[in-house]
Amino acid sequence: MTEPASNLSGMYRFTSIARPIDPAYLTNRALLMILPLLMLASGGLAWLYDIGAGPAAAAFSGALAAFAAWALTRELAPDYSGAAFVALVLAWIANVALGATSVLLVFVALLLVRLVNRSTGPRWRPLDTLGVLGFCIWAAVTARQPLLLVVTAGAFTLDATLKEPLRRHYFAAAACLPVFIWMLLGDASLVAGDLTARDWGLIGAFAGGIVLIAATSPEPVSYCDASPDRLDRVRVNAGLVIGWLAAVQALLTDGPSAWTETPIWACLIAVLVSFVDRIVTRRPRDVRLGQSPRPR
Repeated sequence: MTEPASNLSGMYRFTSIARPIDPAYLTNRALLMILPLLMLASGGLAWLYDIGAGPAAAAFSGALAAFAAWALTRELAPDYSGAAFVALVLAWIANVALGATSVLLVFVALLLVRLVNRSTGPRWRPLDTLGVLGFCIWAAVTARQPLLLVVTAGAFTLDATLKEPLRRHYFAAAACLPVFIWMLLGDASLVAGDLTARDWGLIGAFAGGIVLIAATSPEPVSYCDASPDRLDRVRVNAGLVIGWLAAVQALLTDGPSAWTETPIWACLIAVLVSFVDRIVTRRPRDVRLGQSPRPR
């Protein structure tokens, strides 16, 4: 059951969105040590090869892309902390080598996956709903990706339907429809015309991997941040699907360039790599490296 609001402490008395990086946990300490190193590496490469907008901008961009990928992958694969660090490395490489600097979609996906999997524990407050809904609508309009509104509506519908549903999120899902229609009446397009057979094949391969992960995943061992409950298996799998759909809609709208514009695909690759590693090595889930089995 979700923790009663009266028993919540700290920021969770006011919001159910935020997940602070607690340095008491080993994986979080590792992240806080790695990010400055990546900033130095990104800035140094930009200075040596005179690329981008300068060392300072490159340092910030590289660290932001790496952090965003790490955070999203922690939501996509909460029981496998190693996957987040694989995503972090892949995202940083993509940022430096391929120019994958756009993190807007990653943060949208992060919030939508968190909405569905309830990793924080408590149900969202009204201001949480309004804030994330407004952010997702703004992101869809800014990025000219009307299908992102469909994914957003799907995420809110899932939260209103799955275990311990929050029914008012049906209204949040419905609020996406008029904006979606307005974008279609403008000059926004739904599907790019330059997708190749290889692109569709890769989309299908990722889809097959996601379905396989969802079908074979055991009950989560991870606990919610602000309640003594474990994460719900159906919600975690639904969140994984939402993350994949967020990536696919960008590809459908923007075409093949979307493969390298954002590090979101690094997150999905990391999840699949983690899954293959688990199957081949039968490695136990290591989500709690240096962490207590329950939130403190």
